[in-house]
Amino acid sequence: MQSRTIEVLVEAMRAGGGPRSETFFIAQGLGAAYSSVGKNYGIQKHVNAALLQAEREGRQDEVVCAGLAAYGLDELAPRGNENRVSHPNGPKPSSTSRLFISHASADADLADALADLLRLGTDLPSERILCTSLEGMTIPAGTKDYLEFLRIQISDAGLVLPLFTPAFFDSEVCLIEVGAMWGLGQSAFPLIVPPVDFARVEKLLGKVQAAKVDQEKGLSELHDRIVQVFGLTAKTPMWNKKRTQFEAKLPNLLKNLAEGTRIPVADLKAAKVQSARHKAKAQALEKEVSELRDQLADMTAAKTQELFRAATRPRGTEIEEFEAAVEVAQDALKGFTGGVTEAIYEERGRGELFRPEQFSTQQDEAEAALRDDLLKYDEDNGGYYLNTDDPEIEKAIDSVGELFDRQWSDEVESWFRTTYGKRLSVKVRATWAALDLL
Repeated sequence: MQSRTIEVLVEAMRAGGGPRSETFFIAQGLGAAYSSVGKNYGIQKHVNAALLQAEREGRQDEVVCAGLAAYGLDELAPRGNENRVSHPNGPKPSSTSRLFISHASADADLADALADLLRLGTDLPSERILCTSLEGMTIPAGTKDYLEFLRIQISDAGLVLPLFTPAFFDSEVCLIEVGAMWGLGQSAFPLIVPPVDFARVEKLLGKVQAAKVDQEKGLSELHDRIVQVFGLTAKTPMWNKKRTQFEAKLPNLLKNLAEGTRIPVADLKAAKVQSARHKAKAQALEKEVSELRDQLADMTAAKTQELFRAATRPRGTEIEEFEAAVEVAQDALKGFTGGVTEAIYEERGRGELFRPEQFSTQQDEAEAALRDDLLKYDEDNGGYYLNTDDPEIEKAIDSVGELFDRQWSDEVESWFRTTYGKRLSVKVRATWAALDLL
């Protein structure tokens, strides 16, 4: 295999995202090699590790050809190569090929209802449906290597029907099945089940045509596809009757759908941001309560009218809120080395990667933070950036945002200039230094 062809494939995998490339290599039996690279490294390192293992096993050409087909780069595969994967439209089904319903075991009830709809609504015989959780349609008893059995069944399937539910994304077997479907170029009809959306499926498979299980149009398209693929005779009245029955059951099936344990990264980050904001507000309220207690004590002890007026002077000013936000930010950053706080300033203040001088103390600190999973390294652009999946880094970013993103009044801006002799701006390094954030 030409090195340029492999380079093009590696770039396509890098651009396609980590979940998609990982699913592909799991299906190729190279998941362990893909994951053997530390998570601080980019997708390209993981892909190269998996391809290197394929070369050691003497099947690099086979895996590369499968990857070219999966990423729509068939024209780069050597002509006549025996390992070349079939076209994504899939091979022509034989008279014994089956409908393969790929689903998580937790979604057996939904898969059961769907299998009944397709069997009764299209007249597809039950022996031509493989649905691993259902009696009579499951893996034969005594099967020694069920993963190999599934691979063979998928390779001979006339149509693969993956049920994309939250539990589907938690199942390694499901990911292997969809990876095999994709890698073998099998004909498929992805069916999306709420609350899963198109965006989540595209992150796994790229741009694909898919339908939603709770839309009549999607079910009708599925019916037409099965009739066409398996050479059946359409019986519209029966299909409409069975589809109506399925749609009546669907709300309850969706209500009882198993919840996924993997939280989308965007949702997790949003929750962390909200938590940090609530914590900052709670700290501000605690300070206010403490000040009110002090004020009450002063009022109780006041012996003259002048002392009483001093004790009752308003204390909850915006300047005090600013000072509280500064304290929260200082507390969030105080545990980090200078290399990390400089990286926070570069990314949050200047929107740049952190590029310390070679052989400097800050470079040593950045390398240590890389090993501690606080920073990551951008190999393409040569610089460190924050690992926002780390709770302490996330907390630090949020506290800095609370301090600098808020629209402070002119009074605070003027007071800050007078007190610190600096302009209040997230971009000004001297401002960070004056606030003891660096």
